[in-house]
Amino acid sequence: MRKTDFLNASTAHLIRFGILIYWSIFWLFNVVDKVIGGAHFLWVGRDRFAQFQKYFASAGLEAPIIADASLVVAAALEVFAFLFFAGALAHFWRKNAGVARSWMAIGTGLTLLTFTIFSIGDHIFGDRFELLEHTLFWFSSIGSWVVFVHLERQGEDRITSIPRHQMVRTGLVSIGIAVATTVSIFQYNTDFFYRRTAALSAERVDADLYKVTFPFLGGSTVFEETLVKFLEEHPTKTVDHIYTVPKPLRLKKADALIFYIATKEKP
Repeated sequence: MRKTDFLNASTAHLIRFGILIYWSIFWLFNVVDKVIGGAHFLWVGRDRFAQFQKYFASAGLEAPIIADASLVVAAALEVFAFLFFAGALAHFWRKNAGVARSWMAIGTGLTLLTFTIFSIGDHIFGDRFELLEHTLFWFSSIGSWVVFVHLERQGEDRITSIPRHQMVRTGLVSIGIAVATTVSIFQYNTDFFYRRTAALSAERVDADLYKVTFPFLGGSTVFEETLVKFLEEHPTKTVDHIYTVPKPLRLKKADALIFYIATKEKP
């Protein structure tokens, strides 16, 4: 597709093109999230290995290989979904509408299968937040397929092209939003990424009991540095034991972790 073809494209063509771009990027980022995992500079993802292990442990299946195998299957479905949507996008760009539709049909099928499996897992493990998210994406996938096919059947010549000045305005607004988002990301990393390693303060809840609440980016380094800081601030105390809230309360978000430090006076 030439530049002039894109500028003169009909509204229907641009909408269908946008649908393919959205799902290609959606699955690409999901695959990248599986590869990277956790929080890193300019990337804050979920630790899917830990999440899956917590889910299966709640059902009495604590063997790590079970969670890892399930994650591999989920990642494989996402990889194939990305490849088929990317293929549909490539064929659509080359004006192979029929082939693009076939590739998108398979990508949509893989998307529905993936979110169906996830939704079943959400029911089993009792994660209502994830269930709502996966259900919304399931219906979004159906909706995007219906719109894609409907616009193709309507015929692109029945819908007027977007005026050039609207294209320019939309492009400028999009660039402005992208720039503002980029600045915000870098600003956040500058002002708050220290939470990834900075020690936390312990809140006293009883004579010999202290509570520590993890921040959003808290990791193992935060835990270690917090213990060092605690011992420095309480030289007359010795740590007797450390415990977290009961396991069923820790199955939702790892970032909401709270642990308690039980102490006793040094002899």
